[in-house]
Amino acid sequence: MLTSSAYLTALIVYVLSALLAVAMMNLWMLRGRSVAIKCLISLPLLGLLLTPALIQPEADTFAPALVVLAFQWFSQGPEAAQHALRPLLMFTAIAAGLGLVLALVLSRLSRKPSLEPSNT
Repeated sequence: MLTSSAYLTALIVYVLSALLAVAMMNLWMLRGRSVAIKCLISLPLLGLLLTPALIQPEADTFAPALVVLAFQWFSQGPEAAQHALRPLLMFTAIAAGLGLVLALVLSRLSRKPSLEPSNT
């Protein structure tokens, strides 16, 4: 069993690794794309990577929900993974919605208004 300081250190390392991975993805794979597209892809990905879940329904420690979901699903079946699946879907859907709204706002702001007067 991990001590509380080791547990906290592991969570901090995981969060920083996930943030760095998404930042590197933005630099390498999404280079030259608009900020709107980067937000639309990065926010749901961060939702997938950073959503916490209890390691067992009655446990008192958290782990990344994606990891808990995978281990529970493959070791005990889909019913055992439901406690990790629900928050994972919820936070990923919220992040996707925020990414969509942010992408729409950014794409609307990036359009330059026409300076020519209309002939109507």
